[in-house]
Amino acid sequence: MDIECPSCHAFHWLDEKLTNSSRYRPLFGTCCNQGKIRLPILQPLPPGIQVLYDDDSSHVKSFRSHIREYNAANTFTSLGVKLDDRILNGRGSKPFSIYGELKHRVVALLPDLGK
Repeated sequence: MDIECPSCHAFHWLDEKLTNSSRYRPLFGTCCNQGKIRLPILQPLPPGIQVLYDDDSSHVKSFRSHIREYNAANTFTSLGVKLDDRILNGRGSKPFSIYGELKHRVVALLPDLGK
């Protein structure tokens, strides 16, 4: 990824350029749709999250080294969706299709006292 979008400065591979753009002036549609999409500047992180990026304490280092495991453990945990059964009747691998809204039910990760 060494080619910069001239509109939003996102990095791409050259093969991601739009077919109607040249190799020497590549244009891209997957990041900002050639400047048509402009996202607001990100707000600063809350202090409790920012410390996870900046601090060098042992518990923060442990968190950073295991972040992929934490993310994977929570990916489909308590997922609240309505599955679209209309497309599950075919042959082959089963698709995961959702209609409506996607929700995550967030609850405490620790059991109640005595349980």
